[in-house]
Amino acid sequence: MTELNYSRLISILTNPPKVSYPVILPDFFLDHFVLVPKFEELIEDLGKLARQGGGNLMGSEQFIRRGGNCVNTASALFALGLDSKMIVTTDEYGASLLKALAPHGLDLNHIHTDGQLSSTVSIETEFEGRKVNLMVSDSGSATDFKFSDLTSSDIQLINDSGLVALVNLNHNKYGAELAHDLFKMVKESTQAITFMDIGDPSSNSALIKPLLKNAISSGIVDVLGLNENEVGWLAWALTGHEKWLDIVNKPEEWIKGAMLISRETGVRIILHTQYFATSILRDDIVSVPAFQIDSKVVCGSGDAWNAGLIYGLLLDLNQIDQLVLANTVAALYISSHDSSPPSRNDVIHCLKSKPTLSSIGKKLLME
Repeated sequence: MTELNYSRLISILTNPPKVSYPVILPDFFLDHFVLVPKFEELIEDLGKLARQGGGNLMGSEQFIRRGGNCVNTASALFALGLDSKMIVTTDEYGASLLKALAPHGLDLNHIHTDGQLSSTVSIETEFEGRKVNLMVSDSGSATDFKFSDLTSSDIQLINDSGLVALVNLNHNKYGAELAHDLFKMVKESTQAITFMDIGDPSSNSALIKPLLKNAISSGIVDVLGLNENEVGWLAWALTGHEKWLDIVNKPEEWIKGAMLISRETGVRIILHTQYFATSILRDDIVSVPAFQIDSKVVCGSGDAWNAGLIYGLLLDLNQIDQLVLANTVAALYISSHDSSPPSRNDVIHCLKSKPTLSSIGKKLLME
């Protein structure tokens, strides 16, 4: 594999042009992280407590963070220097928590307080040699955000933006309708890029086929971000073949599944995995390995990755530089000790250091 050259990307990031602001919607979650070394040990210890009738499992590191794909992505974009905007629904208590937890200066003018707080316990652990995050969620207002919930002020914000990102649809029982109505308006009224990341649909698989029909395949989605799990679900929905639901541990199938989705829908698929990232539009494929990183946290890594990609889209970078930028933002996030998104200067410094590429990623992309 040819060595990646970061000089062009470093030059652009050193003196970036001004870009239009992105709008991300629609969720805010209060995230409670629980860090435990091994999944099997956690289950064994919880079993002991259950058998004795209850008790207290001590010794785990825990912390509270702002969360939700929307808020995480907007915060990561803000850290990169963008005037990111977000539209979310919570309650008064949730709004006060978000104000306390959000970075100073992040635009909170489009926070609806007529809903319910959404919250997640994220158990960060290791299972079969892989870092995983196991999320237990109360979806709150993320279950029912609709296009009709947007105010005239929200719509004006969207109409003046450079990119509209719709994320975390897996919680939303109106997800297909929201995606269709929102992106149809964007395409009819603006020149903004439309970006979607549905999230893990395994607990809401009924969403997938309507979402494919009403939004993804209808020409109103410019870029669809997926991980390998989400690729499997969409490929299954398009073909009916059960084999696609079993590809998470078969990395040789990930790009094949993403290609299938792009060919069937006509949408540019951006596949991000722990080993590599790939941009696919039908038969046009561009891939780069991920970085070899000692991860401290997993939850939120996809949001950091999406923030890097969104910045790359707004900068109109070439596809390789878009993927490298997204990989760098995600790598710095997951390797941080306090799950903080990196600044633009952090990204430049990382690229100048020529970080090690994933050996597994390089091998997979050569096959």
